[in-house]
Amino acid sequence: MVVGERNHNHHEGAARPARLRRYLPWVILAIGVPLSIAAYFSVKDWEKAVTRTDFEILSASHSAAVYNELSRHLDVSEALLGLYEVSPQVDRRQFAQFTTTLMAKHNDIQAMMWAPRVSATQRTALAKQAAQNGFMNFHIRDVDGNVSPAAATSAMDYFPIYYVQPEKQNDDLLGVDLMADPNYHAMLETARDTVQLTVSPPVQLNLKSGSRMGNGVLLAQAVYDKDGNMETVAGRRAGLEGYVLQLFRIGDLIEEALKESAVLGLDISVAYGRNPEELQRNYFHSSAPRSDHISDSPSHDLTNGLHLRTPLEGLGKSWGLMFTPAPRFWSNHQMWTSWAVLATGLLLTLLLAILAWMPPRRSNQP
Repeated sequence: MVVGERNHNHHEGAARPARLRRYLPWVILAIGVPLSIAAYFSVKDWEKAVTRTDFEILSASHSAAVYNELSRHLDVSEALLGLYEVSPQVDRRQFAQFTTTLMAKHNDIQAMMWAPRVSATQRTALAKQAAQNGFMNFHIRDVDGNVSPAAATSAMDYFPIYYVQPEKQNDDLLGVDLMADPNYHAMLETARDTVQLTVSPPVQLNLKSGSRMGNGVLLAQAVYDKDGNMETVAGRRAGLEGYVLQLFRIGDLIEEALKESAVLGLDISVAYGRNPEELQRNYFHSSAPRSDHISDSPSHDLTNGLHLRTPLEGLGKSWGLMFTPAPRFWSNHQMWTSWAVLATGLLLTLLLAILAWMPPRRSNQP
């Protein structure tokens, strides 16, 4: 009995490791596969975070470059306003000299303008003065070129563009009364009542500029009588003498701002809208390294979850920049590490399972 029990226990002890070896590969697979998948998602999240951070850093650098260029435009308008604040009268020659100096370093400015306040009784005298300066066909008219009818009442005022530089490229703007146009009336009234620089929506003027015609931005600042009452809105309206205006193309500003910047795979859109539902793309700047320089942003860039909208500071809340990744950006952020981790984990798990499944070598020793 004792010998039989020993043999039975011996056989049971030998069978137990065999059963363990039979289940061990499945245990290894059950543990290794989930761990490999978990490691994949963990590394994937890390890659996405790094990509998002790099994208935001690049977007911020380009946004700062655009804002710096825009600030220079705002400074130009402030300088022209200062000329009228220190000079009782600015004639056409003085205006031309001053604005030419201002625009010498601004190839993206299309026009600098002066629009004086002209009463109905001053209308004829202004046309005669323009004729003496060589503008024989000067008439107060609307944006479409229609001559404004004579005022039905002497209380009506006009605000025609009387000075413009450069003159030759923009002579079709002379005489245009922007206050009479619904597209500009509200912004000019806001400039008058708030004493602040105001910004237009995207404008489309009939400009003699060939292929450079396109949507633009109009900046307006009101000029007041130095002896007027500036404390009240009524006083500002009564003391209004005219407007200094600047017209530039938003696309030219973007290109000027980014011409010396390393655009590492970002496409930039300029959009305008009073709320997100009304946003309309006004200009598109394709990534410089893009081999297929396109005129519009691919739709998939907005559906992959990586895009950023920022306000275009200086032009108000309605103007904004939208950044999307271009192919060059993705080529630098291919996010293959997570797949390498997954492949390595699965391969290692499979090798361990195979080793556990293989029968152990029998010893040749007696």
